[in-house]
Amino acid sequence: MDERDAPLPAHAKEILEYYLANRDTTDTLEGIAHWLLLEDLVQRHVGNTEAALGWLVSHGYLERVTLSPATPPLYRLNAGKVADAARVLERPPRT
Repeated sequence: MDERDAPLPAHAKEILEYYLANRDTTDTLEGIAHWLLLEDLVQRHVGNTEAALGWLVSHGYLERVTLSPATPPLYRLNAGKVADAARVLERPPRT
């Protein structure tokens, strides 16, 4: 079997893509593991945060504000729902 046909080990694709995009990069095993972990955490947290913000906006606790099409939306507390929001925090979380 040609080595080009062998399956890629976990993270090999991400590492190779990073090195191709940043051709002057030199790093240690620990350094590479660190940025891989951070990238994975950020991606996971972005998805979770997006879902949480969607829930908070749809329930009226936060307001989504768009200043212009060129800027990302901002989120702020809905002043009319402060008491309701405080009550939500007193409920036990879903598991």
